[in-house]
Amino acid sequence: MKRIQHYLAICVLLIMSTAHAERDVAPKFTIRSQGFNSVRRLPGMINRHIFVPNQEDRKDFYGTFALVPEYTRSFRSDDIADALFGDALEKNRSLAIQGSRVAGRNSNALLADYFYLPTDFNSCVCFTPRIQNFTLEFQGYVGLDYLFEGLYTWKTFTFNWTKWALNIRENVLDRGTNGFDAGYFTPGALGRSILLDDFREYALGNSPGTLTQTTGDNNQQSTTVQLRPLQFAKMQKNDSKANIADIRGGVGYNFLLDEDYHLGVNLQVAVPTGTRPDAEFLFEPQNGNDKHWEFGAGFNGHYTYWRSEDETKSWSFNFNADITHMFKTRQRRTFDLDNKPLSRYMLAEKLSSEVTLNLQGDSVAATSQFNNVLTPVANLTTFDVNVSVGVQADVLAWFSYVVRDLSIDFGYNFWGRSCEKIKQRCNCGEFAEGVWALKGDAHVYGFNRDDESAVPLSATNSAATIHGGSNFGVNGIINSNDIETAQSNPNIDNPQSATSGATILDINADTALQINTSIQPVFISQSDINFARTKGFTHKLFISFNYTWDRERWVPYLGGGTEVEFAQKRDKCEDCSSCDDDCKGNCIKAALSQWGLWLKGGVSFQ
Repeated sequence: MKRIQHYLAICVLLIMSTAHAERDVAPKFTIRSQGFNSVRRLPGMINRHIFVPNQEDRKDFYGTFALVPEYTRSFRSDDIADALFGDALEKNRSLAIQGSRVAGRNSNALLADYFYLPTDFNSCVCFTPRIQNFTLEFQGYVGLDYLFEGLYTWKTFTFNWTKWALNIRENVLDRGTNGFDAGYFTPGALGRSILLDDFREYALGNSPGTLTQTTGDNNQQSTTVQLRPLQFAKMQKNDSKANIADIRGGVGYNFLLDEDYHLGVNLQVAVPTGTRPDAEFLFEPQNGNDKHWEFGAGFNGHYTYWRSEDETKSWSFNFNADITHMFKTRQRRTFDLDNKPLSRYMLAEKLSSEVTLNLQGDSVAATSQFNNVLTPVANLTTFDVNVSVGVQADVLAWFSYVVRDLSIDFGYNFWGRSCEKIKQRCNCGEFAEGVWALKGDAHVYGFNRDDESAVPLSATNSAATIHGGSNFGVNGIINSNDIETAQSNPNIDNPQSATSGATILDINADTALQINTSIQPVFISQSDINFARTKGFTHKLFISFNYTWDRERWVPYLGGGTEVEFAQKRDKCEDCSSCDDDCKGNCIKAALSQWGLWLKGGVSFQ
């Protein structure tokens, strides 16, 4: 009984500890290659056009060639949005964007201040992600029984046009009138006209730019501050790509080959000819397999378990399994910070170890000081990485009913990809240890009480999240007295009363309220970056039809089919037993649900 109580207590603690934790979000939404689809290639073909038993009078090669156009379109857009934005989503796939001074602020809203928007800005951003593909695939198979009975080769050449639409829409409830107070971003105040108009402007890579301001008595001090734009993980409305997705082929051997059954194995390879991720956009089109070389094996077979007496009708069971390893390849990806989903859209401040104006906190000298640069975290956490996948599998099982020249096929297809392995190639971006820190809602300047000049602080806010900082909190502040208290940086990292030598630094030039600085600041380090990975699983149902004309040497055929593919959803962490790595770790389940229609026309020769 005591042991049971002990386990129950552990579960309760786990639930409480994760009740307010947010799930990681995918750094990249990855799908199966448009060219890795055995449903288009095999049903309707076995024992009629491929894997044909050897004939005694065959004195040449035999084979088949086909052209397959297919259109596919995604559904379950909620699942895509969930992978990209996680628990920050409100109902109807929307994000609330609210400033730190919005009355009744939604604690789950993204902080508008990070996006160079007014502190009283309020909007709702909706997404309806959709992926469309038009595929034109060339398929070829050649039986090499003339050389060695049971030997064969196959290949596919897949051209694909893909369109990825995030379908971002923003409903601005209040554009806001507040600017930013002096010291929050810049030494002087920023008026509303300088700030961005809405969230979409920020998401497309806009910013107020580089600003120069003067402060102090008689404007004796000039300061230039950079408010940098988002360079990576931007949110475009839609984008499309058209190119060869990949080229696949293999060589196999059927060690059993008869009219009523066969069993074989093959070795196969995929040549990466598609797109390579460059991380400029959050929802960037993927055409092919993200530039992986693949090598693996295939297994297939069939058994005809019933045939009519006149041999015009039959039922068969068929299976095929393609299993490959996806080799290491270079990709560029944008990552969040640990336990801070969507932190790529937060603001980081640059600090310098060259401290000026004798900045101190409670008489302790600061080791670093704000260096007049603010940038989205995504600009720092975008890296070239090596990505590999241990196992990818396409498993197909189906029934075939043949009546004279018509074949009807229906069955099930499983696709799965194990968790990626990611290793950073180099720190090729702007990130450096001991340079960058989270700004959160900290004021980055204090004001000399004697001459009103601005002094850069060492104030950092490592506890901030995408929803808010530690001073104004996720619920926001609108009371004027409370605003002044929040402006003094009460909850920054290691808060100490700021001075410039012996002179007190205040929250602004007009208010005699001393501001805090961090002694010492907390920097973003390499170990803080969450190199999140993805995996995926789907289940597909299909039906196809294929008509073969009765000819002697050249045998034409025509068919088509439809498929519906369902992606496995992410776990919800509803109890302690389900809190596996999909919820608390950094391997995120993400795959595409889609439907498709295809036609298939070809000719066999023998």
